[in-house]
Parts: sequence; structure tokens; C-alpha cells
Amino acid sequence: MKLKLCATGDKSLPQSERIHFQVFLPKGTKDRCLPMYFCSKWSVGKVVDFASSLASLKNNNNILTAKKLRLCHPLSGEALKMELSLESLLSNTESPLYNGGDVILEYLDNDSIGVKYTSAYLTEC
Repeated sequence: MKLKLCATGDKSLPQSERIHFQVFLPKGTKDRCLPMYFCSKWSVGKVVDFASSLASLKNNNNILTAKKLRLCHPLSGEALKMELSLESLLSNTESPLYNGGDVILEYLDNDSIGVKYTSAYLTEC
């Protein structure tokens, strides 16, 4: 409940479409994590863009050779596919995300499949 009270996001989104996450930010940033909410219909790519804007992170995903800002699964560390919707990730039976759960936002090399040692991110905020 505390997550929903202090989360930031697009205030014009209807309550019924909001998905809340504790977003763990890239290593080396000022804040360790921020509570945010997104539209359940948004793609992971749009979530990354929106989260980077809310957290004032540099997003060079449009530059071919730059490290990419990616959203990663909190348990496996796997980088989520940019075209998938949050709705589909919440309903995934193998490794779902949870409304009110955690996600990791991190800069990854182009050939990287995710983050290692997710426990290093998932600490108290």
C-alpha cells in the first residue's frame, strides 16, 4: 500500500490501468530506487522511456553504439523485450511480474542479455 501512496507517474492514467513497481535504478545513480506507476497497456520500451524521464536518467537507446537502458526481471535479471506490454508480462505464467513488485532499470551493452546478481539491486530503499 505504501508503494501506491508515494509512486509517481502519469496522473491522467485511470486507476484501473495503473501498474505499480518499485523501480531499482542503475548502479551509480543518486537514488537507489523510486516507486513508479505505468499504464498496463504500455510496451516495455515506453516504460523505459517514461521511467528514465521520471528518474532524470540519460537515455541513449536511439544511439547504436551506446549502452542501452533496459528493464530487467527482478529474479532472473533477464532484460525484458522492449515490444512486450506490461499486461503480457503480468499474465506470463513462467516468470511473471507483479503489480506492486520490483523491476530493475540498468544500462546494458548491446550484446548483454540482462543483469547478474540481482540481489545487489534489491535492497532496502
